[in-house]
Amino acid sequence: MKNKAIFVTTLVFIFALLLIGYKGYQYGRQVWTQPVLEKSTLYTLPRGERLSDAFGHLVQLTKQQRLVIKIWLKIHPKLALIRAGTYQLDSGYSFSDIAVKLHSGNVYQYHLTLVEGETFAQWWQELKNAPGMKTSNANPIQIAKQLGIESGSLEGLLLPDTYYYTFGSRPKDIIRRAYRAMQNELSQVWQSRKVGLPIKSPYQLLVLASMIEKETGLLNEMPIVSSVFMNRLRRHMRLQSDPTVIYGLGAKFSGDLTWADLKSKTQFNTYVIRGLPPTPIAMPSKLALEAAAHPADTGFYYFVANGTGGHHFSKTLKAHNLAVRKYILKR
Repeated sequence: MKNKAIFVTTLVFIFALLLIGYKGYQYGRQVWTQPVLEKSTLYTLPRGERLSDAFGHLVQLTKQQRLVIKIWLKIHPKLALIRAGTYQLDSGYSFSDIAVKLHSGNVYQYHLTLVEGETFAQWWQELKNAPGMKTSNANPIQIAKQLGIESGSLEGLLLPDTYYYTFGSRPKDIIRRAYRAMQNELSQVWQSRKVGLPIKSPYQLLVLASMIEKETGLLNEMPIVSSVFMNRLRRHMRLQSDPTVIYGLGAKFSGDLTWADLKSKTQFNTYVIRGLPPTPIAMPSKLALEAAAHPADTGFYYFVANGTGGHHFSKTLKAHNLAVRKYILKR
């Protein structure tokens, strides 16, 4: 009888332990899987940080939660294998969701849109101030030299686009990608260019495309503007493009183009110099490159803004002067 009583007591004790263990496990699972993040956040996990530390940074942990997390990670040690990086953690995430995300290595992709028609100086400021971007001591001239650009100028040589990057990327990482993208695009456009163009190299095409980009924002006008510049180049006429004057003036430009500005002696002022400027004056889009390589067939040599976002094109100086009086002087 005594042995039987001991056996029954032992069974009851084991059952109680199993029940307590089961209830404890169920409670731990509940704590592990219930939502804890109140709002979405970008979280950067440094190298060497433990999962439990990450939880503490994200959530104000109770003593019970700390104990559960410690025991849970002892039972499931693989859950603690996490990868450094920046992660998008959504509202309603549980400890389990956070652990899975930090284990996945599926880091958040920042993105930056580099807009056509802007200058490299504008892009450089945007790159340096972009979220998640690592500060760097490298300057644009050094970066250009690393890319094999002896002039040190990156103007016009980067393709406008939206670029994705991860936390800790450097401005020069984006510049390298944008440079290679432009080289590929420029090569393709140059190879398919219209026969007989009065330009001698892909770089000259790039310079012309930057002028077209700055002259008009209307896609249907780009090939026509291109035709004007091509017609003038064939006749050795000055290109007389206002954006080249503005670019050459730099910080001296007041915001209103004057007759004195048009006479300014800079290497970019196409009212003064003959032919193309020495470098692009902005970052041209793919469409501007295509327009430079495939100008429309026209007899136009002049154009003037019509006040509605487009331009009026003329074949003769007399017709152009009439258009100027109509669209500019009256206004």
